[in-house]
Amino acid sequence: MNIKKSLLTSLKLMGFYICISVIMCIALAAIYMIYTLCINMVAGQQLTFDIKLFLDGVLLFLPLVLVLQAMFMTLWMIRHPESTILPIAFYALIYIASWIFVLPATVKEASFEGSRYSGQNVSDKPSSGYFRSSRDKIFYYSNINEDNSLANGLCIATDKTSDNVYTFSNVQLSQKRTTFTDSLIQNTIEMPASLSIIVCYVQDFFVILNTCAKGGLGYWLCFSTLALPLLAVVALRRFSPWRLVSVISIIFVTFGMMAFNIAGYTNTGFVAVENSINEVLTKIPPLKSLARISNPCVMLANIVVFIILTAAFFAFEFKNRRYAEGSTSSFGTDTAY
Repeated sequence: MNIKKSLLTSLKLMGFYICISVIMCIALAAIYMIYTLCINMVAGQQLTFDIKLFLDGVLLFLPLVLVLQAMFMTLWMIRHPESTILPIAFYALIYIASWIFVLPATVKEASFEGSRYSGQNVSDKPSSGYFRSSRDKIFYYSNINEDNSLANGLCIATDKTSDNVYTFSNVQLSQKRTTFTDSLIQNTIEMPASLSIIVCYVQDFFVILNTCAKGGLGYWLCFSTLALPLLAVVALRRFSPWRLVSVISIIFVTFGMMAFNIAGYTNTGFVAVENSINEVLTKIPPLKSLARISNPCVMLANIVVFIILTAAFFAFEFKNRRYAEGSTSSFGTDTAY
């Protein structure tokens, strides 16, 4: 066993962990800042960097990045394979330490409330001088009074063939009905339906994370069992001799377990299963206290998947070691010949 090489690989893994954390947090915080500014801006305004909003984004997405680090580090180990166990031990140490020390502290500092942004250049009224469509009409506001929200302008009724243009004055603007302040901005950058589903899952994850962190030690320990199957995905780095298949399996299991945990806390279909498990647990004195935890069904599922992946880890390692020994033996025989 080459200790020096294994130690160097472990240090590189630590460097990758830090770099990917910084890069992902900066990228996600920048997207969060820009999207939030766009939600609250109106046509004609310019985007300006908001350091407070950016730092809020860093704290908001850091827990998600830390949770996904097992997948990122496992993918890195596929790209940089190592036959010794030291990098695996270092990987487990980093990930477990992040869940014990970094993640709880980050959750306490982050804000998951999603309150309305109240920073610079915020307006709750559209700007004048632009055409905006609304159902079967097109509006042009020539002037908007910021004090009483009275508007003057032009309206074009697209459902009429004649007398479809008329002016209006001192008309009270309606209250904002969507997240965006300006419909022109909304039509430009509104997320597609497929991306909205992913964002909804991420928002649900943040709500669960915040709730379990504030619910006490039992709730947090129940949520923390998610770290077990995510940690054990390292077993799949040798799932197939084709690296792409291993990569796809790791990504699938990681996001599959996260989606399962989110559904376990938010889907009403899990209530019946949870009640059944609680009923069984109350009849077993040593496990009676588990019935009071937020979601024992999800916790037990995480443990079962962890055990399965751990068994797969040793099976794949043993199979790969035998394959490597056989390849070396064959190579030596051919060379001697």
